[in-house]
Amino acid sequence: MRTKGDWAEATFRSTAAEVKKRGTATFVAEERVRQGRGLDPLVDPSKYGVIRLAKNLLVPDGEEFVLQFGAAMPVKTDLDTTGSMGGNVDIAFDVLPKVQNLLVQGPNAVLRRYHTQIATGVIQDRGDGYPYQCSQFEPDNEVERQMGLLFPERNGGDATEDYQLGLFAAAHLTSTDIVRYGLKGYYFIVGDEIGRESFDRRVLEQVFGQEVMEKAFGARPPQSLPSTREVARKVLESWHVFFLQVGSSDKTTAEWSELLGPERVIQLPRTEMLAEVQACIIGLTEGVLDFKNVPEILSANRTNTQSIMRAVSNIPLGLQTTFENFDRIPAAGARFKNREDIWPMDVAKSSSPRTTPAESEGKDSSPEGKKGKKKDSGWKL
Repeated sequence: MRTKGDWAEATFRSTAAEVKKRGTATFVAEERVRQGRGLDPLVDPSKYGVIRLAKNLLVPDGEEFVLQFGAAMPVKTDLDTTGSMGGNVDIAFDVLPKVQNLLVQGPNAVLRRYHTQIATGVIQDRGDGYPYQCSQFEPDNEVERQMGLLFPERNGGDATEDYQLGLFAAAHLTSTDIVRYGLKGYYFIVGDEIGRESFDRRVLEQVFGQEVMEKAFGARPPQSLPSTREVARKVLESWHVFFLQVGSSDKTTAEWSELLGPERVIQLPRTEMLAEVQACIIGLTEGVLDFKNVPEILSANRTNTQSIMRAVSNIPLGLQTTFENFDRIPAAGARFKNREDIWPMDVAKSSSPRTTPAESEGKDSSPEGKKGKKKDSGWKL
């Protein structure tokens, strides 16, 4: 089994040098497809058991297990790679050092207390050979390696792209430990168009495999497919979801606002600002940033502060902090009796933090938040 550790910039720079020579971050995937070998299994949504996992890394130590890096926090970014969006994977690759600095490992990283695990997907059109692809959740330089296994076809298709496939994967084909604590992961969709209102079983099986319905819903799946609106509602139970809109199409803004809520549609000034916008959204949601210190963080990265401040001004501030176990999740070094445990040994059974129905049902409840606040259900449809 591969040993998972920290992301190393030196390793990234070595990969970046090869990317520069080859002309694109996805040269490995493009060569593989040209040779007729199809997608690499690591980014093929129908492989590796279909379900994407973001689990706590517990390392054996005698008869116990140690949480090496903190609770696993998934950050999923799906990139539209159709038409003018075709270069989005290359851009995401180029800004990865900033992502790591601002989100994960820098002195002011907004997710520093967690073990951040990143997955990258591409959204295309159902007429493409591979309408949706997604890497595994990874914490280290495997992030950019798997990013290079994605295959952006860069075709135009029609004006409607298949964003709903990413929503379906996040809602029904992902398992994360952070939800078992009653918290949520972060899911970003980068694009410039609207999605489809419904699902096609043929496309779902093409992307996720013949057993997709059983994987998503269990041994007795429903006969009818959910609507995109129903799936979006399900995604919001387990993820802080944001549509990062490239361009200024009023129709795109209106339809995504209807689907996720207007506070979750963010104007992305330029795709090259992806790292800064994600850091601001996450930091404000986690309560580690406020509108006073955001300009300082952005200025340090030579970023257009005003455009980003405008873009994130209406997001649900501090929402993560209102969840009951926000201050009680285990830290790095905590010891566990069993690898499957969520709470460490020093949390006595009699005082174990109350878990939400998310642990048993994959759903959120509405427990009292800290400081007497209730979880705000107003952010859901």
